[in-house]
Amino acid sequence: MFDEFWKLYPRRVAKKAAQKVWLRMTKQEQEDCIEALPNHVAYWKLKQTEMDFICHPSTFLSQGRWEDELDMEVKKAKKPELPWYSSEDATIKKAQEIGVQAYAGEGWQQWRARISQRIKQLEEQL
Repeated sequence: MFDEFWKLYPRRVAKKAAQKVWLRMTKQEQEDCIEALPNHVAYWKLKQTEMDFICHPSTFLSQGRWEDELDMEVKKAKKPELPWYSSEDATIKKAQEIGVQAYAGEGWQQWRARISQRIKQLEEQL
């Protein structure tokens, strides 16, 4: 059964050390390990774990890591929030938030400068 474990385990280093630990395990532990291993491999792939961060097989076995609870939830990367001046829509939203109306004939740069001044005033009041 060790050969089956070795074939499934993605980081194949220190085979003799892993085999030594394997032979000390009970038959039930070996079966449980083989059964759980595909979930761990899927977890590492899901989390895009680099090979260097997957523990050695002997460590996996000696620490009973096949019994670890795995969080298989995919975490979506949060998009960084763009500054208020990054787009016209964001500028309009910020201006509404702080109560700065655009003047007739005023360009975006002038309006943004006034918004920026108002933001500074509000920060100084805090």
